[in-house]
Amino acid sequence: MTHEYRQFNLFKSLLLLSTISLLGGCGGNPPVDRISAAEQSLNQANMSEGDTYAPLEMRLAQEKLSKAHDAMHDEDYERAAALADEAMINAKLASAKADSARSTAKLEELKKSIGSLRQEIGTQRQMQQIEEGR
Repeated sequence: MTHEYRQFNLFKSLLLLSTISLLGGCGGNPPVDRISAAEQSLNQANMSEGDTYAPLEMRLAQEKLSKAHDAMHDEDYERAAALADEAMINAKLASAKADSARSTAKLEELKKSIGSLRQEIGTQRQMQQIEEGR
């Protein structure tokens, strides 16, 4: 399973969760828990270097969270909840992209190391063959 496929599945799952929670409604209660969850996701994405690897998703998450706070201030709790969910989805996507980019970089580093080791082994074999030929 590729990183892109896993990211897509994560995004699809989060979008489904968001839709289900929107259909359930907020019942007029402030969605403090959802805004808190979005803030935690955004903090995690920041710690995962989301700004470096997924700047668009990070910007969208920050904008949605800001709008969610504005909606809370206006007591538009359904809109605040929806925006918080969108912010959380974007933040989690940013984290996933950052994780994927770091994994890809590590894989490339390992490939280079393996190539160097193979080259070194080939050089050692050649030296042994030369020594045996004397």
